[in-house]
Amino acid sequence: MTALNPRTIVGARSVTLERTPQRLDPLGAQSAWPLVPLLGGVALAYAVYSTIIHADQLRSVSLAIVAIGVLLLSVVIATLRTHPGLAPFGRWSHFSVVGFAVTAAALFDSSVWGRNERIQDDWGQIAVALLLIAMPLYRPIGEVAGSAVVAAVVLGGLAGAQHSLVIANVPLVYATVAATPILALAAGGAGYAWTLTGETLRWREVAREGQLRLEGELRQAAERMIAQERMTALNAEAVPFLTAIAHRGAVTEDDIVRARGIAERLRGMSVRAVSRTWLEDTLELALAPRLVEVPAASIDEETGPRVDDPDRLERVLTADQRAIVGALIATVAARPGLDPRSVLLEATEPERPSFALHAKIAEPRAELRRELLPFVSSLNSVAMRATMRLRGDGVTIRFAYPEGGFPDSEGRRR
Repeated sequence: MTALNPRTIVGARSVTLERTPQRLDPLGAQSAWPLVPLLGGVALAYAVYSTIIHADQLRSVSLAIVAIGVLLLSVVIATLRTHPGLAPFGRWSHFSVVGFAVTAAALFDSSVWGRNERIQDDWGQIAVALLLIAMPLYRPIGEVAGSAVVAAVVLGGLAGAQHSLVIANVPLVYATVAATPILALAAGGAGYAWTLTGETLRWREVAREGQLRLEGELRQAAERMIAQERMTALNAEAVPFLTAIAHRGAVTEDDIVRARGIAERLRGMSVRAVSRTWLEDTLELALAPRLVEVPAASIDEETGPRVDDPDRLERVLTADQRAIVGALIATVAARPGLDPRSVLLEATEPERPSFALHAKIAEPRAELRRELLPFVSSLNSVAMRATMRLRGDGVTIRFAYPEGGFPDSEGRRR
């Protein structure tokens, strides 16, 4: 009987993830991050160019400069908040990016109000549209669509209200010209994200079916491994003991005591083999190549790599979370500066499961951050709260569900 409440397992595994590439494919979304500063840079460059060609139409140069400054703020927020080290990109960050971009566009419209000659070369709708392209990678499509519609209505309304254009037409035409780039590019980004998430979900279903088919084979393999371990132990200890008794032709008191000890060791070996956890298997498999290089005499249960999870809290981890944790353990195990004996993976607080991976890695901090931060970010993207702390050669990565326990000083440290 463990202290982990089944209700805790159900609650943890029932956390609903947003249907976005950021949540469903965190590492893939991280690889797309350079697209955000690239699009932001293009938007800023076009804003500067458009402002220059509007020089003879400006009512207020200072207002036009402020508009570019506000757009720069929007681009900076988008670039920083979508960075893999600060995942996940939330709702309010999305609204801030779009809100500042629309405000910048409105300020530019105000700077040329009454003197604007054409809507087509205004930069406001183009800048907003470029920023909206990347948003579906991080936010739900419905939310992005709502932002696009609001931005299109605001900028379309401003365009329709202008009366100084060279080509006279009904306001609806001006509004359509301003709103179309926003809606079109947002729809393109949403379509790509929809296809990507659909393919990801279909791949998951295929993988889950394959996993179910393999469960029987894996169970049989585990049974064979346990039987093999028993046979190895029998050949190493029990068989010579029984052979000696057969040659002697008599059983002594010492033989009875020794037989009882052998039986207890075999029973304990079988129990440990059956009760091994996924975390223990993952850590042992990842560190196996490294432990070959370490003298066996220097490794024991207290000083060697180990998993401290007496309540088997690993059961709260979903398949996605296990995949990321497994990749994290494998990456840590592969670091050339790792002391394999220092690895400790502990799980605490059954009511609010929290995990911590400790290790000593003698490598530069910048390199460790570059290699490990993507996994911390991925855990943050799959309904967990993860942090990484570097102190000297020590590395500590904590991850838990949002309500899980964290030291206050580590709550936001990465």
